[in-house]
Amino acid sequence: MMALLRNDLLYWIARRTERWYAREWLAAGAVVLALLVVFAQLIFMLLPGKDDGTGEAPEIVAEMSFVEFQEPTETVQSETRDLSDEIIETDKPADEKPVNWANAVDPTMDFDQRFTARLQVESSADDYPASARRSNLGTVTAAVTLYISADGRIRDVRIRNLRTSSGNIDAFRGDFVQAVRKIFLTKSRLISSPYKSGGEAKDFTWDTTITFTLQ
Repeated sequence: MMALLRNDLLYWIARRTERWYAREWLAAGAVVLALLVVFAQLIFMLLPGKDDGTGEAPEIVAEMSFVEFQEPTETVQSETRDLSDEIIETDKPADEKPVNWANAVDPTMDFDQRFTARLQVESSADDYPASARRSNLGTVTAAVTLYISADGRIRDVRIRNLRTSSGNIDAFRGDFVQAVRKIFLTKSRLISSPYKSGGEAKDFTWDTTITFTLQ
């Protein structure tokens, strides 16, 4: 009996929809979808919900904590030491430790401040090596790196290169290296304050040049 009714229903639907176009099918689909949504909402409303027994919504409590800011009670000021009138030692004490270039910092890499080392270098034509005076080398320029300690003393010198306006300097390189070291270690001094980082003086390196002329 049920099978017969189902077949009759399907036959009736087929006859009613055999002349339907896309518009009729879309409308029918929308009606069926709306009925399914209503049916699902009814089922959801009839299902028993979870209850904690109080009947009240849970309360959310946010706790906040504050950190009190206290100003420092003491003000620490860094002292600047001016070495412009101080005589820099030129002779190394016998018990002085050798220079470790790895301990020196490069102030040009400190982007928080602009540091310039002002040097007083005393040189003259007499510093031109005697062995090279008749070699027609002309003007000789030495590019050097100085090791300056935290107390402002020039502790060591490295010669990066030697350039001449004419001739070949190879035969006299050792003489010019010795002359450069003598000038910076015995006749030069730092006249500005040493480099400081965080208020503390540091050993540092500084690049500069010196020129030898016969005039």
